[in-house]
Amino acid sequence: MSELEQSWYSIFPAGTVAIGNLTPVGQNSGQVDCRWPPNGHQLAACLNLPTDCTLCGPFWYSRRTVYVTLPLPVYRLESSQKMPPEIFRMVWEGDRWQVQSPHRDASIEVVGGRYLIPGNSLKQLWKAGRLTNPENSPLLCELPWQKLTLSHNSREDFQVKDEGGFFAEKTTLMDPGWSIVVKIIGNYDWQQRLPDPPWSCIGAGATPVSIKPEKISASWLEGKAESFQGTGAVLLTGALWEEENCLSVPYPPQVPIAGYAAEVGIPWQSWKSVRDRHNPERKVQVLTPGEWLTPAGAVYLWQGEAPLETSAPLPDRYHRHCLGYGHLWLFEEKTNNGN
Repeated sequence: MSELEQSWYSIFPAGTVAIGNLTPVGQNSGQVDCRWPPNGHQLAACLNLPTDCTLCGPFWYSRRTVYVTLPLPVYRLESSQKMPPEIFRMVWEGDRWQVQSPHRDASIEVVGGRYLIPGNSLKQLWKAGRLTNPENSPLLCELPWQKLTLSHNSREDFQVKDEGGFFAEKTTLMDPGWSIVVKIIGNYDWQQRLPDPPWSCIGAGATPVSIKPEKISASWLEGKAESFQGTGAVLLTGALWEEENCLSVPYPPQVPIAGYAAEVGIPWQSWKSVRDRHNPERKVQVLTPGEWLTPAGAVYLWQGEAPLETSAPLPDRYHRHCLGYGHLWLFEEKTNNGN
């Protein structure tokens, strides 16, 4: 069987991107937020992705380098420097995450989830347990976007109509020189799927985005080698995992877990068909609240065998892995992890 074609595309928004909710100022206004990054469904629509293709991402791209979220159980030793001069990954001992033994009495600061790290550097960090971050040429990058709050009284065609009003809305603005990047597996012909020059739109306000094919080699993303046994994994993209009773959980429920670190889930909605209350014979599409997305940066240690032979999105019954959800980057834990 021939190997499927793989191609990379960078996506650069021309302005702020609005993906999220709308909340009255002063009425739970502290909870108004903008979902970020765009999820697999939104990116597939942006790229006009055919159903026989698989999407991997989103990742981040700058200076011809692919970045991912720094995993959560990573720390630095406290110092006066703003950017960590050196970072270390925690180890699993007994039933909890611990700092490395030389640092048990030191003052530390957990920095996981607060920076981006190049994929190759992530591989080095997990293999060596530490990574030097040169001051003159840092490997880590602060999150390359900012959130802006808009207030207004009304919207028309998803655009702000009256500024400075009763409703608050957040949007996200990416830093210059940065873009979202995805890998597409399958026969994707952008010249047929997109206008020329390639562009599209994304978000509630239909923000225009430029799309550019990229030549990227990311062998670290495969995470496979001879005699390699994945004893754990880093979550590179947001995941929608749920138990049989439809309860969202921060780990893959079909895999026995020895230990994990994950952030609090982010509200996520999907569409489902329900009977129309006014016409029971007719079905309508409605948003389903209550699902929670586990953000990228989580780390898992398996109780037994890894659920995958190579790094990839973990398959689920809804085929959401085909849109990049739940991408697990496998690693082999050399130290005692309590399994």
